[in-house]
Amino acid sequence: MMERQRLRALVERHCRSEYRLPISAAMEVAIRPAVEILRAAQTEGKKLVLDAGCGTGASTAVLAERDSTAFVVGVDRSAVRLRRAPTLPPNALLVRARLEEFWLLVHRAGIVFDRTLLLYPNPYPKQWQVGRRWYGHPILPTILATSRTLELRTTEQWYAEDFCYVLEFCQWQCVCVQLSASDTMTPFERKYAARQIPRWQVIATHEARS
Repeated sequence: MMERQRLRALVERHCRSEYRLPISAAMEVAIRPAVEILRAAQTEGKKLVLDAGCGTGASTAVLAERDSTAFVVGVDRSAVRLRRAPTLPPNALLVRARLEEFWLLVHRAGIVFDRTLLLYPNPYPKQWQVGRRWYGHPILPTILATSRTLELRTTEQWYAEDFCYVLEFCQWQCVCVQLSASDTMTPFERKYAARQIPRWQVIATHEARS
């Protein structure tokens, strides 16, 4: 793991600069319909939920079924995974896109999610990969700007602890707990629970947006 001092310096650098990622015209066209739907839902006062890196969309469906008053969008870059999506309720939508580009376009549209979920992201465990982890990525300020509440789930305790460290440095309030075996949303989570693999959950909020 990266030393905390170096991690803090990395995050400070990202927070002082603007992430400039060129967005292709094709990607903008692909994402724009979802942005317009989200903007309309936000105008109507609906709760907005983002399932970031949704995989097959199984978690997106569960989230939408659990809260019929919310509009849930699941985003994943893999067409192969999204083709395996279950039937979604009417308050859910799946989008094929790179998350970095999706977050940037959502931010430009003034959309803020009431809840953003990062369910079992790739931890990129090697020290040199820290910039690929969401909490060490230059997109982090945009993630925070488009979220009122962040929820992380991971099997890596160090990832959860570093995530908390970074968000607390950014003036967010975090609670980190170990999930119980019964707290699962998707088949792969149930597999973790059945194999007694510890899972960690971080809930983070920003007082100014809560």
